[in-house]
Amino acid sequence: MFLPDEARTHLPIGAAQVVRLLRSINPVAVALTGCPGQRAGAFLCVFTTGEGVRVSVVLELFDSRRLLFYNHEQERVEEGELDAVVDEGLYFVESMGFLMTDLELQTLPEQQREQIWRTLPLAVGIPCESPNQFPVPGSPPVPASTGSAAGHLPVTVVSEAFEARRQRLVDSVGRMLAAF
Repeated sequence: MFLPDEARTHLPIGAAQVVRLLRSINPVAVALTGCPGQRAGAFLCVFTTGEGVRVSVVLELFDSRRLLFYNHEQERVEEGELDAVVDEGLYFVESMGFLMTDLELQTLPEQQREQIWRTLPLAVGIPCESPNQFPVPGSPPVPASTGSAAGHLPVTVVSEAFEARRQRLVDSVGRMLAAF
């Protein structure tokens, strides 16, 4: 089970600690307790800490410009249980309507991996207009070009091959859904 972690605003880890990272390819309208209904993106991150491997699901609320973290109830996931916990996390986000894709961050060269990690809201958080509070619900949303998951990663970070693969996946999923 994934439990909310309301105190967390970002993952204070380096790219080298990321074991696996999945990201939604579609925004989904979500209505969560304490937040106005809005579009969101999702991440599923498997990462190492000094204590072992952890799994977190992160929702990026686009209008509120906020990240919501959900950590697996097991603070440390054993190697033999990792696949089952990742599947549980995938079920959690897919049940909300998200379609996830593996960014395969772990397969990239270290420099490119670090560069991509630093552009994601998971690593740095989402800056708010006011330093100590989230924007008031109903305030105008900030354009996607500010680095939110609603936009694309900078062109210098995402290779053309990666973007082409992502587009083929989106097209395939679209054709599959249109068939039903």
